[in-house]
Amino acid sequence: MRPFVKLANPATYVACDWDLSCDAAGREHWCGFFKRHINTILALGISADIARDKDAVEATQRAEACRAEFNATIDAFMNETDRSNRVTILTLDEWRDRILRRHGFGDAFVDLKNRENEKMLPLLPTVCRQLDQLTGEEQLRSVIEGVFAGNIFDMGAEATAKTFLGKSPDFFGTRATLPKRPWLIDQYDGLATRLMVGPVHRKAVFFIDNAGSDFLLGALPMIRWLAMRGTRVVLVANERPTLNDMTIHDVNLWWPRIIEAEPSLGTLPIERVSSGTGEPLIDLSKVSDDLNDAAGDADLVILEGMGRGVESNLNAEFSCDAVNLAMLKDIHIASRYGGNVFDVVCRYR
Repeated sequence: MRPFVKLANPATYVACDWDLSCDAAGREHWCGFFKRHINTILALGISADIARDKDAVEATQRAEACRAEFNATIDAFMNETDRSNRVTILTLDEWRDRILRRHGFGDAFVDLKNRENEKMLPLLPTVCRQLDQLTGEEQLRSVIEGVFAGNIFDMGAEATAKTFLGKSPDFFGTRATLPKRPWLIDQYDGLATRLMVGPVHRKAVFFIDNAGSDFLLGALPMIRWLAMRGTRVVLVANERPTLNDMTIHDVNLWWPRIIEAEPSLGTLPIERVSSGTGEPLIDLSKVSDDLNDAAGDADLVILEGMGRGVESNLNAEFSCDAVNLAMLKDIHIASRYGGNVFDVVCRYR
């Protein structure tokens, strides 16, 4: 694991600049959320184990032990008097996922991910045909808005997690009701000028986020759009499961069905690579050799999703063009940037 090869200065890079150890309000919000959310995760984990013929009583006992250890870890941080240790949302993610795996809940969202992929995959050709009917800047704008709309399927945010436990997001309805420009962070005009007027990028590194509408109806159509212009695309996914994020193993498992549903993707220069990481945020100081080998000659980096593109890496500096695209689903994240839940971010540099 080495720093991401496209970081401008790995020595000064900070994945998360929101230090909860010195922000009492942020600490209260995030610790409270993580303690509530672990209950949702463990309920899904028990159900996933039972669906795989594991003993329900034993799974429940493991869940109780997991909950107790996790809550004790969060409480210990909350009660610390020495605030010298830097703790971020990424730190909380790492604590949670490590404890979940230790108690046998490695991929609690596996069935939810598969359910949403099953429901959204048949819509992929419709989204692609809609985009194909557009041209120029109008087409690009629709591609970007599709990324925003798909990104609403986020099981790691309080505004959406409970909503989508039992039902699927309405991609087309969400796309039609997105906030009007100017967006909360809106550097779309500069991005559009670069993409429409400048030379086609040689290679784009695209960090994907969640399963379902996020991956299939938001990220994939943008990856397709880039590749159809002649840009080689490195599709990057987590190595280890976390929440409803797509792992590289999920992507590879679903890829034959994706190509069957939308054959044009099978003819395009798209490479699939593991980031080597396993959190909903991403620390680019430690990524896989495979990613660095694939990204060495890239001239565009795209970080998609609230975790990878706003909670972490919003201010990261790269040695090439970079884009952050996300919908905000947490009130504290939104208010930190002067916005509201469901505002969207298009950062270009």
